[in-house]
Amino acid sequence: MAEVIPAALVQGFGVSAAHLIGVSALNAFVLRQALHRHHPLVAGTAGVLADALFITLGTTGIGALLTGLPALALLAAWGGAAFLFWHGWKAFCAARHPKVIDARATPQAAGPARQVAVTALGLTLLNPHPYLDSVVLFGAVAAPFSPGGRTLFALGAIAASCAWYALLALGGERLAPLFRSPHAWRGLDVLVGSLMWAFALSLVWRALHGEGGEHL
Repeated sequence: MAEVIPAALVQGFGVSAAHLIGVSALNAFVLRQALHRHHPLVAGTAGVLADALFITLGTTGIGALLTGLPALALLAAWGGAAFLFWHGWKAFCAARHPKVIDARATPQAAGPARQVAVTALGLTLLNPHPYLDSVVLFGAVAAPFSPGGRTLFALGAIAASCAWYALLALGGERLAPLFRSPHAWRGLDVLVGSLMWAFALSLVWRALHGEGGEHL
């Protein structure tokens, strides 16, 4: 069990970090707020809360459902690996034609902190993509773990979200030139793709060697 604790935490952190890094409306919005010093921590906190919701829904919902049905345990591992390979492939494709985040070109939110929070939450919660993508991703990858392991996986994933949005909110001014660089995004996309495939291979390894949730 002692060996599983860091594995669950690290895998949760890594999968979440790889999933967060990319060109998205919310990332651009938080970076924009940081550049204009307009409640960037509020925007980043809203992003963390939304991520925590999706991670929890995936790990306690889909993940628990899959492990509650022993016949689906192996299928969940292979499905999670396929999902990670697909995400990795998308990242490698994005590296061929990298997009950038130019926060200067995105609309700037005006008004009080409440409006900034509502806008940030709306960019995520009103977007169907996270419900179909994030929830399924975290659920499938966390499924092979035991209930305790899934909790640790979720904590690691939420920690990655906290770190990412803190980086955008607190270091946005210094990082802005980097986010406008296609070369930097190409490197990040390759890194994300490599991480996704590495985690996919770890799921395949466990599936082939019969290491299911009962051992975690």
